[in-house]
Amino acid sequence: MKTLLISLLLIGFAAHSQELKVTSYNAGLAHTFVPLAKERLPHSIDALKNHDADVLCLQEVWKKSDRKDIYKELEEFFSQSHFTKIKNLREGRRPTCKIKELFGEGKFVSCMQTQCKDLDGDDFTDCILDKCGGALESLKNTNRQCATALMAQVGKNTILGMLTILNPIARAGLFAYKGSDGLMLFSRYPIKDKSIADFSSISTLNRRRALKATLDVEGKNVDVYCTHLSADLSRTVPYTGKFDSWIEENMAQINQLMEHAAVSASRSIIMGDFNCGFASPGIDSELENNCRRTQQFSFKNALEQIGPECTFCQDNTLNAGETKSVAIDHVLYRGFDLIDAHVEFKELVTLKDGKSTNLSDHYGVTAIFELE
Repeated sequence: MKTLLISLLLIGFAAHSQELKVTSYNAGLAHTFVPLAKERLPHSIDALKNHDADVLCLQEVWKKSDRKDIYKELEEFFSQSHFTKIKNLREGRRPTCKIKELFGEGKFVSCMQTQCKDLDGDDFTDCILDKCGGALESLKNTNRQCATALMAQVGKNTILGMLTILNPIARAGLFAYKGSDGLMLFSRYPIKDKSIADFSSISTLNRRRALKATLDVEGKNVDVYCTHLSADLSRTVPYTGKFDSWIEENMAQINQLMEHAAVSASRSIIMGDFNCGFASPGIDSELENNCRRTQQFSFKNALEQIGPECTFCQDNTLNAGETKSVAIDHVLYRGFDLIDAHVEFKELVTLKDGKSTNLSDHYGVTAIFELE
């Protein structure tokens, strides 16, 4: 009888302690912007294959070829997935820009050529912001689609970019990376329903959305959102969107995301790179007022509950020159009891040339929840 009671207690404890483990990870596969993207990809895939999360939300997998490689390698470990077809948004007139809007006295491209042509890197960016910002603002006011499409050519060959926006036959795409949102969601649990919360109409430079999946987790519906919101790029990229600044755009996306999730299932998780975060010892703030908006709903922040850590950090080898360490990657939740939360993927890897590097410019965030 005593042995039977112990067995029953153990069975009951095992059932009660069943866990759901989720991970958000910005893979930093922004080719030409985050160093060593191509070289880091195989190492990131290996880390993800050996990671035991039940649900995985990836951001910044911008390129179709990178998505294909990741999907092929993770399909064995995650039976379910959700991601969108890469397709750019094109609107406005043809051509998207006219020569007289870009070239001539007081025009943006002419300003770049005359004022900033001998500069590169941060000096080039500073020159554009300081000396050509007014010209870009004027272009934005007269033809916002042209200004937005022009900024979406960043990272491309200059001549090819000009031909794209001056093409009289086809409208230029409004987003970089051919309109990719960079998001991939993987699950070991069945996905009952897939949908998208689309923020494209309030996005600039990169397409912003949230993947939504309703999971069947041990007979319970769990809504999971995977997202990546606009960053404050005011020091590096002029703003050409429909708001007054990158900060306002980020807030508008947070509002739409949280309002969308407010009517989701009683058990819900929102995770991804919000590009906002709270200050705490050793961690700097980033759009903190925007992040407070997430606190006005019934969601809790997993890493804040356990003990905040930076996720985009100065000590990361890929973040040379960064002046702040911030916690901008989050897992928000409701309807669960939180067991643990921590930062993932901080290890260094050695590339073929012998160079040591972090897997991404971001660290991942994992949260573990108790399933009743």
